[in-house]
Amino acid sequence: MRKKMLIITLLSFLIIIAGLIFNCTQTPQYSALISGENISIYFDQQLHSLISSKFDNSTKILGDYQPSEYVMILDNPVTDFQFKSQSQKNLQDRWGKGHQFIVTGESEKLRKEVNVSIYDDFPMMAVYQVRYTNIGETKLVVTGWINNQYQIKVSRTTHDKPPFWSFQSGSYESRPDWVLPLKTGFKQENYMGMNATDYGGGTPVVDIWRPDVGIGVGSLELVPRILSLPVIMSDSLAAELQVKYQGIHNLQPDEALETYKTFVVVHQGDFFQILSEYRKFMEKGGLTYDPFPDSVYDPIWCAWGYRRNFTMEQIYGTLPIVKELGFKWAVLDDGWQTAEGDWYLNKSKFPGGDKDMITFVSKIKEYGLRPKLWWAPLAVDPGTDLIKKHPEYLLLNKDGSK
Repeated sequence: MRKKMLIITLLSFLIIIAGLIFNCTQTPQYSALISGENISIYFDQQLHSLISSKFDNSTKILGDYQPSEYVMILDNPVTDFQFKSQSQKNLQDRWGKGHQFIVTGESEKLRKEVNVSIYDDFPMMAVYQVRYTNIGETKLVVTGWINNQYQIKVSRTTHDKPPFWSFQSGSYESRPDWVLPLKTGFKQENYMGMNATDYGGGTPVVDIWRPDVGIGVGSLELVPRILSLPVIMSDSLAAELQVKYQGIHNLQPDEALETYKTFVVVHQGDFFQILSEYRKFMEKGGLTYDPFPDSVYDPIWCAWGYRRNFTMEQIYGTLPIVKELGFKWAVLDDGWQTAEGDWYLNKSKFPGGDKDMITFVSKIKEYGLRPKLWWAPLAVDPGTDLIKKHPEYLLLNKDGSK
């Protein structure tokens, strides 16, 4: 009897765990389907879509249908496009062989063409470029667009573990973690422009994952673009992500507007998989770098812990501990200079000028450490010699302000 009760309890536990992790795998109704080895995209009659993953012969629907690609006309979203057609052809370009799909729909004044490419070498990724054509008789003022807005869900939650973790690389003055669990009510814009006077940008990729599967989106442009990658968890069972662009474009009759090249990836494990796929795709696109030496991966100690008002006695006193703990680099951070822009040695810290700095660098090397110096070449403070001598260097706002 006890053995039977133990089996029943174990089965109940497994059912609860399965309900926590896995969504329904029943094929949804759809008007168009784009399918690759690991990723499938379903479109309904309004060209809303959802994503499914396939790993280890297990297919999982990640969320409900969403208006995944749409435009803003005078800040009003146009989300519904009546499905018209789907086409497919073979593809071969710099990213390799694959298949290109075009799904077309129309609203009252816009034709929408969702161009999706899935490459043999990137079976977890779908690459997007969306075209909107004004089929009306009057100008349309487009104020932005959304690509790859998707949902990932769980069936239930537990109190001791977060339902989702996320990767978000937006840079803010508050310096939030880039890898963090999501909680109900969470929202972060992940704006890739300036979020403060000296904070902004980031890797144009966001990712959300649960224990069994994850989904990520981002930009594949080879130059920086000013866009956002919002991550939202509006309730306890679902989280959302998207690629969002805000900007005004006057779309004349018969004129077309094309979005940036964006992507969606499904994966197992954490965010490392999506960043690896993103890197390989960008390299194939032409964004390559010289190989880095192994030394750049060595652990680094940074004097920023003492902030800008550090003393050299503090730094010298810490170097033996830095060596003992196994660090390989020692960084002198902000505060060694007189100002951003005027990179003169601060006399209160280096009264002997260059001689003192040379002595300091030699001391770091005596401990077997490699020296580094913080420097911000694109920043300048008001009133500095650099501004006085080279006012043409300044980047100005549209109204002429600095």
